[in-house]
Amino acid sequence: MTDRSKFHLQCRACGGRIDGFSAWFRSDQRCPACGSSLADVRYHGPVEDVARLIDKTAKAQGGLWHYFDVLPLNDRANIVTAGEGIVPIDRWEFLEDHARDIYRVSCRVYAHRHDDNYPTGTFKDLSGSVVASVLKEAGVKAYVVASTGNIAVAYSRYLNAADVALYAFIPENSSPVQEAEISCFGQRVFRVKGDYALAKEFALEFSKKNGIPLAAGNFDPLRIEAKKTMLYEWLRILDDVPTVYMQALSGGTGPLAVAKGWGDIAALNRAPAMPRFLLVQSDRCSPMADAWGEAVAKGFPDGWEKTYPIYHDPRTMIPTLATGYPTTYPVRGPLVRQSGGSIFACREEETVLYWRVQAVNGGQVPRYAWFKAPSNALFDGKRGYAVFETGRVSALALVDGKPLPQPEVA
Repeated sequence: MTDRSKFHLQCRACGGRIDGFSAWFRSDQRCPACGSSLADVRYHGPVEDVARLIDKTAKAQGGLWHYFDVLPLNDRANIVTAGEGIVPIDRWEFLEDHARDIYRVSCRVYAHRHDDNYPTGTFKDLSGSVVASVLKEAGVKAYVVASTGNIAVAYSRYLNAADVALYAFIPENSSPVQEAEISCFGQRVFRVKGDYALAKEFALEFSKKNGIPLAAGNFDPLRIEAKKTMLYEWLRILDDVPTVYMQALSGGTGPLAVAKGWGDIAALNRAPAMPRFLLVQSDRCSPMADAWGEAVAKGFPDGWEKTYPIYHDPRTMIPTLATGYPTTYPVRGPLVRQSGGSIFACREEETVLYWRVQAVNGGQVPRYAWFKAPSNALFDGKRGYAVFETGRVSALALVDGKPLPQPEVA
């Protein structure tokens, strides 16, 4: 099967056609005709191919690759997978209750939790699988990436399985644990004495000097194609069609991917409108939120999407979200406006620390698992809340998605 038989890439700037990813990498991930680095994958099969995959009766037992027919790979033999892709879409009724009781907002809240992608736990495994599979099929043997940590961890595992060498550049404030994880998969990692923007500069220079493809960042068509399957999963699993999409924003491939998936299936009328994008940044590194606020205040004047601040070496406790140079804003800003959404900042001090504890029985017979919630003097078993004496909630404890009924449970 050739690249031409299943899909091609189409340049966003001039409409030119690139016949698959082998040609895309040969042209330095740019349109050979005009030099633009922005391209979308276009599939040759009918849109009904997607309709069959997202039908309520479809069993997505193949994980991410249930959607093989609408992913940019020609030969299943090149799939590199670690069981990623099909993750729980939880309904968070506790948050619905909070919205209703405190803000008088009636809504249904679903959490598409990619931290449940167990291969690396980085919420980047969809991209890791697609990128590794396509690099394997295209015969690429080395790859360069700049990352705050998560994407490099995912790529290190998947590219190792595809026999592709990875060179990862991470900023100074990246997690030492993630640095170790990258090395554990036999990949090379370089910690830059500076922020994420400087890491990207080093990665670009290294890529050019050594003639190695550089991961294309948030506009990478491979990452967008991988993440568009989130929308397909909503339509396959949920009875409700989501009308709002919320995400903590760094560079933010998610909204671009949801928009791409929505555009691909618009003819099916399964999602009558693209969801509103509500994107939030930490107030310690919020260039897009600050640019958006200024544009709103000025009534979106001509060229507003090209006006944004650049924050060098941001001081933040959440390095994963610390993108001070918002190169995607000229595309993301208009997309958010088109959706009727917004970009805003929240106080980093109010960010909720979230983690998952898993009990695994390694024995041969059933055993009890014991959980103890982080708790103060007061505990609300109906909601799983640990409460200060002032009435403010300090922690929320859930087991299998339901409130922990008491502070200690076996």
